[in-house]
Amino acid sequence: MSRPEERLEALAERLDLDPEFLRLCLEAGVLEAVDLPEDPASVDAAEAARLRRLRRLCGGLGVDAFAASVIADLLERMEELERELERLRDF
Repeated sequence: MSRPEERLEALAERLDLDPEFLRLCLEAGVLEAVDLPEDPASVDAAEAARLRRLRRLCGGLGVDAFAASVIADLLERMEELERELERLRDF
């Protein structure tokens, strides 16, 4: 098993993210070291999209990783509710 730092670097490279950003996510508790995959190619699309969204929120809005995580959770919930509304409208 590789070290968490090696997995972090590999994940950052795979997702084209700054490793320092992922370290900030770890420090903020947004990302857990146990969540760093051995094989970065195994990261599912939803998690990759979430990390990219967090990066955009941190960079674009200048909020910290924890606040970005809360915002991302709320945005994901809104999208889920919008899909549900669309599904109900189709009936």
